[in-house]
Amino acid sequence: MNTTIQTKEQLFSILSEIPDPEIPVINIIELGILRDVQWDGTLCSVIITPTYSGCPAMKVIEDDIKIKLKEIGISNVKIELVYSPAWTTDWISDIAKEKLRAYGIAPPDHSTID
Repeated sequence: MNTTIQTKEQLFSILSEIPDPEIPVINIIELGILRDVQWDGTLCSVIITPTYSGCPAMKVIEDDIKIKLKEIGISNVKIELVYSPAWTTDWISDIAKEKLRAYGIAPPDHSTID
């Protein structure tokens, strides 16, 4: 199957359908762990940063990325885990923060830290 994906924005949109396995009300983009994605027509390179080193959800997220891309005809996928800079709650989108609050989880608000 050939894919009609032509832009990074299209790939981000597709990957936004992948929920965080531990907090399913937000997706991997809203959480800030999807750093970049590149598609050259034959290889899709995906860069992700775990929320902490040793995060057990990363294997599930990697598998979900491969499954989602395979659904649209991209089977040659390289996933790179990048640890620097380290993930921070600052990377959580404002929309995701509201979803987390509604779910009963409040991410740190740096404006209240002295």
